[in-house]
Amino acid sequence: MSRPEGRHRVGARPALHVTPRSWDQAERATAARLDQVEPGWCVFYGIGLRKFVAIPLWRAPAHLRVEAATVEDLREQMREAELGAMASIGRDRAWVA
Repeated sequence: MSRPEGRHRVGARPALHVTPRSWDQAERATAARLDQVEPGWCVFYGIGLRKFVAIPLWRAPAHLRVEAATVEDLREQMREAELGAMASIGRDRAWVA
């Protein structure tokens, strides 16, 4: 008993054409702009999370990752993290943009 040839065989034509989508373009562009003005942070928009995410590029006292639903909340949390880092390791050793 032989099986019929399937649509995934080598040389088969695709059954339908799926156009790729670019999700959350405005949010990704906003995160890219924020990344440019925040030199001490790596800022991006997590498409799976649907949140803005920032990771410090400076030596943080512990693993630090900040995420928020809006850019305003993210920037506020970034400033709080910077102040917390300065307080925990001292002003002479912390570099914050």
